[in-house]
Amino acid sequence: MIAYLEPLKLLIYDERAISGTASSGFGGFCDCGGMMSQKTWHQNDDLKILISECENCWKIEATVFKGSDVIRRDEVRSYKRNEIRDFLSAILSQTELEAVIDKWSQKDYNYAAYSRAKKKLEEMGLDIERIVSEIIF
Repeated sequence: MIAYLEPLKLLIYDERAISGTASSGFGGFCDCGGMMSQKTWHQNDDLKILISECENCWKIEATVFKGSDVIRRDEVRSYKRNEIRDFLSAILSQTELEAVIDKWSQKDYNYAAYSRAKKKLEEMGLDIERIVSEIIF
């Protein structure tokens, strides 16, 4: 899964969260013929990844570079602030998601499920507190 968490400028690539640096400018051409605008650059070992958005069809794409060579281009699933809960539901089980939301809402929660959720997210390099603070309920 390649995902982009817009409010956090985080790219999920190879099940790993990679922080990005905001950018602007020309980001290539889209399949629809529109121009792509740069959003962020991410560094993953020896790969540089450009996230760009089409000004015509709004598709978000990752262009992966090794040095100055383009290795591949992949479509990216982008999550805006009101969709972060959808992102979490794609990663966590229903029980884990409920535990995270219940804990954040200061309700009684399933400690074991919350612990599993936190471990899954930490293994990806995601801070559960930072992500949950962006959710719009």
